[in-house]
Amino acid sequence: MKKILLFTLCMTLSLALTSCKKDKTFPVSSEAETQTPDKLKNIDSNTQQYLEGKHVFLLLGYGYNDETFVEKTRADVSEKFGLKTEDSDGLVEIAVYPDDFLKGSTARISLLYGMLEEQNLAGIVILGAPEATNASLARLQDKHDGTYPFPVFSLFPQDDMLGSEATATFVLDYAQKAGILVEEDIEHTPDFDADTLIANSIQTMLNPRDPIPATEDLLSFVQKIVGPNRTITRYIDTESGLQSQNHFIFE
Repeated sequence: MKKILLFTLCMTLSLALTSCKKDKTFPVSSEAETQTPDKLKNIDSNTQQYLEGKHVFLLLGYGYNDETFVEKTRADVSEKFGLKTEDSDGLVEIAVYPDDFLKGSTARISLLYGMLEEQNLAGIVILGAPEATNASLARLQDKHDGTYPFPVFSLFPQDDMLGSEATATFVLDYAQKAGILVEEDIEHTPDFDADTLIANSIQTMLNPRDPIPATEDLLSFVQKIVGPNRTITRYIDTESGLQSQNHFIFE
């Protein structure tokens, strides 16, 4: 009788322990789905295939490199497109000048070429390009036989303007300083919604079936990126009177 009671007690304890284990087993959630960046939730299969292994490189330079703006941009880009870091494989990689371009204690924008030369890019967006950014971009152009296989947008550069025009798909600048090289230690931030401009710029780089237009059609293309609250015009060189084909300004 004692053996029977002992066996019954053991079985009861075993069932109780099994029940407890089952109670602690949680269903697998669809966490990956809920974490899909907003702008990538509804892209079609052709776009997914095009973006496979690619990313957009976003450089934050003068006027856009203070800690508050950088952190706000990281959060916004992460939510919309996903951040590419050492620990995550998002769509957009962000580099900040001068912090990410230090060689010893000196910032060198020339390091940009080394960052990009082996990257599989869907595009490059640069805000506040420091002086000589165009030299690194020119090297990248040469690597691709003079023509990038992706768009490059230069927004509010503080680089040589002719060099910027030659190495970017388009240049967008603030009318008050168009054509003027601003000293590197002076921050100039136009009164503009930079977050929207960044998001719109990246968004245009995601669809391979909509190539970036050239010449006359480029103005309307850039106007869509800027949005309806600002009217852009082509930059006219004050010395030659010539109208630029890929440099635009707004007030």
